[in-house]
Amino acid sequence: MEKIGNMLKEKRIELGMSVEDISEKTRLTTKHIKALEEGDISFFHEDLSYLRFFVKSYCDAVGIDFEDMKDELRESIDDYTMTSVQSAQLSHEEIEHNIAKSEKLTKVQTADVKMPRQKRRRAKPDVSLISLVAIIGVVVIVLMFAFVIFMQTDSGKDNKPTNNMPIAGENDKEAYPSDDEKQKEEQKEEVKELEIVKNDVTDYTINNVKEGEKLKVETKFNGSNSGYSVTVDEKDIRENKIFNVGQTATSEIEVKKGTKISIYIGCMVQTDIKINGKVVKTDSSINPSTYPGYCPSNTLTFTVGEVNESAK
Repeated sequence: MEKIGNMLKEKRIELGMSVEDISEKTRLTTKHIKALEEGDISFFHEDLSYLRFFVKSYCDAVGIDFEDMKDELRESIDDYTMTSVQSAQLSHEEIEHNIAKSEKLTKVQTADVKMPRQKRRRAKPDVSLISLVAIIGVVVIVLMFAFVIFMQTDSGKDNKPTNNMPIAGENDKEAYPSDDEKQKEEQKEEVKELEIVKNDVTDYTINNVKEGEKLKVETKFNGSNSGYSVTVDEKDIRENKIFNVGQTATSEIEVKKGTKISIYIGCMVQTDIKINGKVVKTDSSINPSTYPGYCPSNTLTFTVGEVNESAK
């Protein structure tokens, strides 16, 4: 959790934003923001089911991809939960030790006191048994709570809260987001990301795009000057043109299922291609990192396959 907090704080400082700026954008209180930056997960012991939502809100505010720290956050919550269970077990062992010590002392004191045989001894309740039952009950409750938190965090679905999620307001009063806001966040996460599948060295399939969505194709020439052209369904949208080293060619293409995009690169040396910001992985056999003494000429084909129905 400390690693996540440091990343958030460093990004905030890098952007020149104050804690109050983050509070205004996320509606979290300044206390909660500082606890996140310090990695103080114990501060959220009553709000663990919302911790994932808090971190995601902070990430969105400073432009960090939440997916990059999702696994780290899950591990932090699991570690904290396990530590709580172990603490309860240690407390139980300590109580048992004190009870045993007390019983031993009581036996010694009783042996030194002569009691009349006629006096009926009153039966005393078994303190050890009562304490053991109470401690077992506490441990069971902690384990159940830990299981619920783990399931909520792992599935990414939050149950209706029994307490409120804090947001910033006058005098740091706590308020909580509506169920609609949480539902919208979950729906955003359910939308599948654009996927580029490599079929062979020059043939690719693009999945998870909207019907009619515009794809931004960026080609940067790092290793050589090169001729460059783009066709969509065999129609030229960018005629062959020479680009120099360091230049970037950009095209926006409206697509639907089955759209075929062909990119011609006359001298493909250390050439970077991105579609909607996602890097296209190319084979070194057609895109060498250094000039091989000749110009590798290639045409890369991208076909739109699976359409993201949830994003329509």
